[in-house]
Order: sequence, then structure tokens, then C-alpha cells
Amino acid sequence: MKDTHLYWAERDRSTVLDGKIFTVDRVVHEAGDGRTETFTLIDSPDWANVIAVVKDEQERDCFLMARQYRHGGACLSLEFPGGMVDEGETAEAAAARELAEEAGFGARAFRFLGATNPNPAFMTNTVSTFFAVEPYRLHAAADRNLDENEIIDLELVPVDEILENPPHEFVGHGIMLVAMYWYHKAGRPR
Repeated sequence: MKDTHLYWAERDRSTVLDGKIFTVDRVVHEAGDGRTETFTLIDSPDWANVIAVVKDEQERDCFLMARQYRHGGACLSLEFPGGMVDEGETAEAAAARELAEEAGFGARAFRFLGATNPNPAFMTNTVSTFFAVEPYRLHAAADRNLDENEIIDLELVPVDEILENPPHEFVGHGIMLVAMYWYHKAGRPR
């Protein structure tokens, strides 16, 4: 392999902070030329999100989306349902669970669209995007099973609106832009 000189080998790792949903690790890596350096990594579980297209009262194709406050950006965010992949769970199962918990919807199947590392410079996880094939309502939105600190408004946002003139609450979230990339690459399934 022509790029072997670019790889670094891990020599030591210790956790310096347990942040409940991730750890901050101090990692010593050694380059092929023998030099060593200490790096800080965020070690997080993988994430999954799911794109569901449903009809609104006007029979328009709409994305089923969640609007919620995001503490890191101190802002509102408009997102596809999603969250962490639990230990022992597949990304597809997490996407199905999150769609049910956050939106009260299920789907006949979940089509894998793609996966990426949110920031390979210092993050160790992957985010996978799925498409909900033939989504259907499981229960009323009022009966959702949200996490303890989730406060979410569900919204049906016309697909054309997101594709042609996405709101700042959507484009301000890099993971949503990656999900939209996978959606486009899949041919914009409906």
C-alpha cells in the first residue's frame, strides 16, 4: 500500500473525562518515523438518523422533522429524527427506534443511504443515514417516548422547501447536510 508512511500507531490511551454520552481520551500515537505525540479524541457511540417522507394535509411530500434546542450551538435546530446507537444495537435498529421515539412513526423497511465520520480529526464515531420506506404512524405524537431532556416539536417540512431554500436551522447542522448528501446520492427517494 502506497500510503503506509501516513499511518500512526496507538501506543497508549487513557480517559480524561467521562461526559455521559462520550469520553475525552488522551491517546499517544507513534508515526512511522518513530516520533510520538499525544492527541485528544472524543470517543462517542455511533449515531443514526432517518429520513422519512410523508404527505401533509395538502398532499405534498414532506420530510418528517424534529425541531429542538441544541446546547452546543445555543440555537434551534431542524433535524431528521436520530440519535445514538445503543450498545449491542445496529445502526438500522437505532434509526427505527429513534423514528418511533421522536416521531411516533415506523416504516416497512429502512434503506441504508450512507455513513461518515462527523469529524475524523478528533472524533471516533460514525453517523449512518437511513431512508424510511413507506413510513406509517405508530401512535399519536403526544404519545412519543422522548429521552428525559428532549423537548421536540415535530414538523412536516415540504421536501422542495428543504431542497431549494433550506432554513438556517437546518443548514447550521453539519450532520443534516451530510444526510441530505446521502439522500441526493440515492436519487431523492420518496
